[in-house]
Amino acid sequence: MPGHSSLHCADCVNLSAGPVPGIISRPVRSYETDASAKLSIADTGTSFMAGQTLSTNDDKWLRKVGAEQKLFDGVTVSGSVGETPTGATNKSFSAGFKRSW
Repeated sequence: MPGHSSLHCADCVNLSAGPVPGIISRPVRSYETDASAKLSIADTGTSFMAGQTLSTNDDKWLRKVGAEQKLFDGVTVSGSVGETPTGATNKSFSAGFKRSW
């Protein structure tokens, strides 16, 4: 058999390893589906986001809400709170600076 190997031990025991005929190995595939909405208020530089993600690994919708505030000269702060597959809460807070010239 191709890909089959054998190891003979003391000429009385035969230990073999290799593909088993009739068993087909297939790659595991996973994907995520995301649904979200974002509301931006241009006058204040504030954005609100709400959404949910469904993963084939978790097989349940995980919800998330967040907000972002543009402060000045490319400086932004954002935060979000979301569910995890284990039931714990995932919290995030970040600040960023972006400048182009």
